[in-house]
Amino acid sequence: MCFYLSACFQRQNQGDKIVLDNGVEIPIKGCVEANTKILGNSVDPVAFCKCLIPKLYDDVKNDPKRLKLLKEGNWFDLPKDKQELVVEYFQDCMNETATDDSTARFTITPRMADGMKKKMLQELRGSEIEQTNDVDKYSDCIINSLQTDFTVKEVMQDDFNETEKYKQVVARCLKTTRKNMNSQK
Repeated sequence: MCFYLSACFQRQNQGDKIVLDNGVEIPIKGCVEANTKILGNSVDPVAFCKCLIPKLYDDVKNDPKRLKLLKEGNWFDLPKDKQELVVEYFQDCMNETATDDSTARFTITPRMADGMKKKMLQELRGSEIEQTNDVDKYSDCIINSLQTDFTVKEVMQDDFNETEKYKQVVARCLKTTRKNMNSQK
């Protein structure tokens, strides 16, 4: 899920800031703009960012290096354990700030897609899928499908990866990216 979170702090803009304990200020404008683009009308982006930023801050406030990453928006540089918490916080804030628009789809920016693909390729390295499929094309297929085949609400549901619809997308992407398809028939 962190694939779409990267844009939240993609840019550090001036403007509205959340002031947290000890006077720490974290700008929200970039988060609001990114989530408006990414999540459309599925959430109230200002309320969403005002929910998300304090949760993340509480988690990293005692670690100067991680706090700096949060302030700068370097989501992919946060350790994996923090990224998993980001997903949890993201889901909580989505639920708290959701609107009635169940048709909103994700908009995956080129930077987000690059980050998602890099992470997927790392996870696929040495896997069975790498042996049988073009993992570059497979990653592109999955990323494109997340943006075109699913609503934000669908992706944010519990156990999204276990849904029949997601499994069908995975099967389709595996089939269309298979290596040496002619020699395996």
